[in-house]
Amino acid sequence: MQANFFEMIEFKSVGVGDRKIFEQFYPYRYHRNAESSFGNLCAYSFLYSGEYAIVDNCLVTRIYYPTPKEVSYHYPFGFGDCERVLDLLIEDARENNLPMSMVCRKEDLTQRHRELFEFEAKRDFFDYLYLREDLQYLKGRKYQAKRNHINKFSSLYNWTFSPLRSEDMEECMCLEELWLQDAVLKNPNAETDYQNEKRIIRFLIENMEDLGVVAAAVRVEGKIVAFSLGSSINNDTFDVHIEKADRNFEGAFAIINQQMAEHLPQNFKYINREEDLGLEGLRKAKLSYHPYMLIEKDIATLCLNR
Repeated sequence: MQANFFEMIEFKSVGVGDRKIFEQFYPYRYHRNAESSFGNLCAYSFLYSGEYAIVDNCLVTRIYYPTPKEVSYHYPFGFGDCERVLDLLIEDARENNLPMSMVCRKEDLTQRHRELFEFEAKRDFFDYLYLREDLQYLKGRKYQAKRNHINKFSSLYNWTFSPLRSEDMEECMCLEELWLQDAVLKNPNAETDYQNEKRIIRFLIENMEDLGVVAAAVRVEGKIVAFSLGSSINNDTFDVHIEKADRNFEGAFAIINQQMAEHLPQNFKYINREEDLGLEGLRKAKLSYHPYMLIEKDIATLCLNR
């Protein structure tokens, strides 16, 4: 099945040159979920072939799952009639006899549309959304352990925080390889996912300017011991795509997390640290930062006989 198989709606592959197209819809992107952000659609294009279309002044995006082969949409947003756009997507799927699923929140759909879909909540893919000021200041007793980690790091090491440059690529990849080897030992079944993430890191650094990636590193005696890569979801929400640290430096993860929150552009009120994929250690780590909310997601599957 080829990518552009729909007759009614002309989809295009998402590329690094499409950033301004996505940004013009940011004022209408009220949801702060990460899977349909411009940065993620580009970074994961080698896996999921992200596409977009503008329909009735709304932006529609979709991806492909290779096994089994199926297409998944994201709920449209824009200054047009999103409900009408959803009708067009449903009509298109039915006319082409294609299975249709959509990542959305059930409450975003009208009752009429809810009756056409079956919904399944996916806890492993709920996004962790934080207040930027919480991660920056780490106030209160609940963040005491995080402050302790940062204080320990600062007492042990002579460190600096600074933006990443393209010439820092190979040093970042060396740190990633160190992290990957340790991670595979702990979770060998996830090696393919870790290798894909390694490819994503290289892509994000290579295309920092075109993607609008905010990238920075913590250095100890000039050596990168932690780095973070992220980009906009909309005008007030920042998406942390990647965060890596050398575990041999106690507190390195805590310091890169806090420093990124402190140095982000001031328009960002929220920070999305994406999902935990059901990994116990990752879930524990993300909950330890006391999210402002979990962004719940449903997989809505169109029932063709309704």
